[in-house]
Amino acid sequence: MSTADVVELVHCLSTDRYRVLESIAAELDCSPDRVVELAAAMADLDIETEFVVGEGYRLTHPLELLDQNQILAQVNEPTRDKLSGLRVIASLDSTNLAIQKLPIEDRHAMAIAAEHQTAGRGRRGRNWHSPFGRNLYLSLGWSFPRSSSSMGCLSLVVALAAARALSKSGLSDHRIKWPNDLLLHGQKLGGCLVESQLDTNGCFHIVAGVGLNVHMPEAASASNIDQPWTDLNSHVPGSSRNQLLTGLLDELVEHLTRFEADGFEPFRAQWESMDGLKGQRIDVVTGTGKLKGISAGIDGQGALLLKVGEKMHTLHSGDASLSRSSGT
Repeated sequence: MSTADVVELVHCLSTDRYRVLESIAAELDCSPDRVVELAAAMADLDIETEFVVGEGYRLTHPLELLDQNQILAQVNEPTRDKLSGLRVIASLDSTNLAIQKLPIEDRHAMAIAAEHQTAGRGRRGRNWHSPFGRNLYLSLGWSFPRSSSSMGCLSLVVALAAARALSKSGLSDHRIKWPNDLLLHGQKLGGCLVESQLDTNGCFHIVAGVGLNVHMPEAASASNIDQPWTDLNSHVPGSSRNQLLTGLLDELVEHLTRFEADGFEPFRAQWESMDGLKGQRIDVVTGTGKLKGISAGIDGQGALLLKVGEKMHTLHSGDASLSRSSGT
């Protein structure tokens, strides 16, 4: 069954009132039996519906679906000029993979957003919980004419762009856990995944994926999420997914354009103000074991500086995962 057909039903039911079966069938130009089938398919996407005899169907929690035309109309002019395209897809494996499936010459400044992901990924291959129509799942392709020593800072730059988009949406007090997790009061709000490829001409291609919790369903607490989480709407009620995605695109394009021109140095002060670990005692799990120490910020290539006793360790983003230390 096509997910696009399910999306049409979601549009029909995105109202505060019940819709009778016959009315829905007429609007979708299908049989009432087909509507029942589509309603069952919605359950497979974790979209909750209510049915009352004599009243009909409605969504238990109305959804704000992403509107590609609205987003493109609302991004600022520099973003609109630089983007090569925006696609909003109902369901796919992951937005990063969708960009990577494009010919490499077609990836630059191409953005793909999804209502639902079946194989969303975080750092180090971790699964990313992706309920339909609740959060943001966005990837943006970008190509740099040449590689440089500061390319290791790209994850930090993408995380800063996401953090600024959240700030502009009205959120405050959120921080970044190196290199690219977004936290609010110790709870995960979102994350970024930057994947890169260097071609034979020395051109550096990346796919920057961002996932943000906007209206996470309460049932997510019973899913396989392995850490405390929160969402934007819990702190900024009435948050709009379309407005947040518009702001996220603006910030990503601005940050990547500036990074291409000037490297990481213009972002250093911003990073230091958003660093959620500096000065704290943390555990760092690497491929060779666990280190306990004090986070001392980052170096010029975006690596974490960890002070263990009198020795300073330099740890790169692909080598470690972090948690607050339980020891002293």
